[in-house]
Amino acid sequence: MAACTAADEPEQDLTLFAAASLRAVTDELEAAWSEARPEVALTVATEASNVLAARIAEGARGDVFISADAAHPQRLAEEGWTAAAPVEFARNELALVARRDGPVSDVNDLAEPGTRIVVGGPSTPIGRYTALALGRLAQTTSDPEAFAAAVEANIASREDNVRAALAKVELGEGDAAFVYRTDALGSAATVPIELPASARVDAAYSVVQLSSTDDAADFVAWLRGPEARAVLAAAGFVVPG
Repeated sequence: MAACTAADEPEQDLTLFAAASLRAVTDELEAAWSEARPEVALTVATEASNVLAARIAEGARGDVFISADAAHPQRLAEEGWTAAAPVEFARNELALVARRDGPVSDVNDLAEPGTRIVVGGPSTPIGRYTALALGRLAQTTSDPEAFAAAVEANIASREDNVRAALAKVELGEGDAAFVYRTDALGSAATVPIELPASARVDAAYSVVQLSSTDDAADFVAWLRGPEARAVLAAAGFVVPG
């Protein structure tokens, strides 16, 4: 959790639920928001998008939800948990990283016996993006079924969020992990492994207003504006405009 550090006590509070892959950039976003709206304190909670969506559906109170996919915000909107329609504000890219001096130097090594692959759980956005990429990757090989089976046998763990998947490789508890490009850029303990163009997957990040307050609406609009776009672009996200 993070809180506004303005010297004066803000008049309002704004609670933001954010995907775990945004954890590295939330401090910068909070600082930029504080400059624009110092009277509104921003409190941020980061977790896997599916976990946050489930908590919102169970009644957790918040003002804005940022997801690493479009599906969870859309489902919440359809079920009546939001105050407005979700909107896309940025994109990320699936990336494959490997531990330095490890056994993985290209995508073919994922199918080698004994390789330890870390992925996101099937209910997480990163897990679904990974499954899509692996399916496409298998189609680039001479025997897609054999490649898919070998990779499946090498999956050592399925993590609750992308940051946990990255940490496994950084700590040497895995040889390779599927993460987001923004995670790969910020990890000095891993090296990127190039994916074939046909196996690349874009992740659309969606934001939705949960409460009907003006501050929540203002934050959603601000997140799509130039100040937030600059912060996100500096962290490796692809932003419109």
